[in-house]
Amino acid sequence: MEWISWENAAYLGAIIVGGYITIAAAKYKKLLKEIQEALNTYHKAAEDGKITKAERDSIVKEVLDIASTGVKIFWRW
Repeated sequence: MEWISWENAAYLGAIIVGGYITIAAAKYKKLLKEIQEALNTYHKAAEDGKITKAERDSIVKEVLDIASTGVKIFWRW
């Protein structure tokens, strides 16, 4: 019964919390990818200092993709 100790209980708790964080991070991976794509689109459009109508439409599309992904993650029926 030497293996039952506070140290081992803390270790088990750390493993459980780490597993939960890993699962939660995997859930938001697609949302983070969409945000990165939107930022890349914005930076590419703003390189010359002006954003054209086509570039603005592309940025809006990326933002809508972020919103769509967020709704799919957070709003489960």
